[in-house]
Amino acid sequence: MIEVNERIDVIASPDAVWEILSNPHEVVECVPGATLGELQEDGFYDAGLIVKFGPARVTFHARFMLELDQVTHSGTVTSRGKDNQGGTKIRANMKFRVMPQDTNIGSSIFVDANVEVSGRLSTIVESGASLVVGRMTKEFTEHLETRLNKV
Repeated sequence: MIEVNERIDVIASPDAVWEILSNPHEVVECVPGATLGELQEDGFYDAGLIVKFGPARVTFHARFMLELDQVTHSGTVTSRGKDNQGGTKIRANMKFRVMPQDTNIGSSIFVDANVEVSGRLSTIVESGASLVVGRMTKEFTEHLETRLNKV
């Protein structure tokens, strides 16, 4: 089990941050290597993600459901997927919340997730998870800040 606990600080109002985070099409623009399909009748989106583990690149195909609470600026994402070879499966549950910073000049995004990995690449994924999460969080933050500055 991989646990993710991240805090992302940006200089923008919680409403501006929420406007992006509550729109999957906007979020995917902040995640390098991510693709988003259409919303399916069962409430799940089809998605893809290319993740770099050192020199290796793994393509994951996934389905996810997004539940949003506008009032609390929070949401949950439930996803399941597998790599393009079908030998590695991933299940993830993530919660996020946008809160004003104490200084009132920005927002903090709190992300908590549990990721279960099984199959052929599980050892590689689990051993490199902290580095990959750190890199992906940094890239996401940079892209999010760029989008927020356009608003």
